[in-house]
Amino acid sequence: MKLFKFVLILFAAGFLASCSVPQYVTVPVDYAPKMQFHTGRTTIVLINHYMPDSTRTRNPRVLASLKAGAYTAISNVAMQLHALPGVKVVQLVDSVRFAANTDSAKAIAQKYKARYVLSFEDFKTETVWERDYYNGQPVVYRTRMLNTTFLLTEANGIYFKKLQGKAPIQDENAYGNASSLLAHGGPLYDAIRNSALDALKDYLPYTDYHDRPLYTNGDQLAASVELIKAGKFDKAFQVLNPLIDGADTKLASRAAYNLAVVYEAQGDIDAALDVAKISNQKQKNDYATAIIADLMKE
Repeated sequence: MKLFKFVLILFAAGFLASCSVPQYVTVPVDYAPKMQFHTGRTTIVLINHYMPDSTRTRNPRVLASLKAGAYTAISNVAMQLHALPGVKVVQLVDSVRFAANTDSAKAIAQKYKARYVLSFEDFKTETVWERDYYNGQPVVYRTRMLNTTFLLTEANGIYFKKLQGKAPIQDENAYGNASSLLAHGGPLYDAIRNSALDALKDYLPYTDYHDRPLYTNGDQLAASVELIKAGKFDKAFQVLNPLIDGADTKLASRAAYNLAVVYEAQGDIDAALDVAKISNQKQKNDYATAIIADLMKE
């Protein structure tokens, strides 16, 4: 019996040694604005067109939460736009009275000598299916999303563009009270703020973060992981690059994937995508498939 236990312990130790727990690195990716409002001084008037439908709910707490949510979206967008060089924001939304503006965009633009009128139109929640990867394996799950809509209208009142954004709600309580809705760091506050900023993403610089798993099997891959986590990307490149053309296709595939993470961390999305595709060509793997899907969106 003692011999059996000893053999079992050795087997368990060998099994755990053969299974490498993936290490993760957080990769920030900075994005510059894709579009600009104007090369010179630009005035944007921010107004509200949204009013909760009191025919559907007469609960004053729910109505207050909806109004507070709309104002949260508007105020966060105003703050981000004001930080852009050459942009002046005139906010006509009263957080206390919170009424819908009924004036025409052309009349508002003329009154404030503005180039654009940005109106908050609506926000709503929906349940959607999301696909993600956990330890390189695809996972499908349901989540609550908050969708926000703005309308960007030019001063002539004729040309306009619908701006829509979305963000996940980390709390199933979609209609909290107004105080919890406005609490910084709360799930509803974060969802509304992030959804509003996502709607304006083409005009705002922003940073996205990815938690990337890394291959650690083997001394060279393990060494590359330590260098990547330390931010020593040039040295990680020197370790990984020679492995990609090696005879060991499995090692080459994993080295190419780790190198794709290096390129992404440096902001070279095109190079990261190319090397991630090489990783799958050498030997198809879930890590490369996941990062390719993300890089294609970037």
